[in-house]
Amino acid sequence: MTGVPADLTDVRAAAELITFGLARRARPVEGSEYRALLDRYRAELRFKDVVDTMAEGLGLEVLGTPRAGIVLVPDPGGPFATRLGDLRTMDQDERLVFGLILIGIAAYAYPNEVDFDDPETKLIDVLKIDEFLRAAIAEVDLAGSGSEALDDRGRAAAEIYADLPSLVPTQTGRRARGCTLRSVEEVCGWLVGQGAAREAPTLGPDTFHLTDRFRLLVADSAGNAALEVLREVRREAVVATA
Repeated sequence: MTGVPADLTDVRAAAELITFGLARRARPVEGSEYRALLDRYRAELRFKDVVDTMAEGLGLEVLGTPRAGIVLVPDPGGPFATRLGDLRTMDQDERLVFGLILIGIAAYAYPNEVDFDDPETKLIDVLKIDEFLRAAIAEVDLAGSGSEALDDRGRAAAEIYADLPSLVPTQTGRRARGCTLRSVEEVCGWLVGQGAAREAPTLGPDTFHLTDRFRLLVADSAGNAALEVLREVRREAVVATA
């Protein structure tokens, strides 16, 4: 940031923009205050400096400003860090499955590096994510240590996932806890709550749009061992069906 003291009106505006970003579901539609602040961030270097510095002080990093709005990611130890334990009480196996599904969704939607630069909305489907994960688990080397093998946590998560049934129906015809389709459904619902996905009811109850927020977060985490293994499986599947 420059050595010139920031105007307090800029500080307030920066705080408002960060607040919109933290709201997750807020959208910078034409004519809104959010859109005006976002345009200032993109066009005014001084205002951008104020926002970036304030975000850093709060334990946040600005990943980008796509059309969906400003994307903020928390420092792992910061006050805004999202922990799986914040979602509900989970045992270790549930945490591993939850993490594997998140990585699976990322790999399914963004198998290639060029996908991270494509703002086109990606669609995911609960059934297809479950099918992809099961096919990937069957294909990767769970016992080996080569480039096609998952790391220890990924291997443990894959083994747990493979042992679970895809579907356990309730008496009302819904998906019961303890099946992978219910777990994928819960992760998709969590992504909606995080502003990383939107429901697509016109396309079906199990279909979701992934937002630019999710795309940028995945791009920021590229290099994760399990993610890269699953992305390779997804790339091969896409080529095989082309």
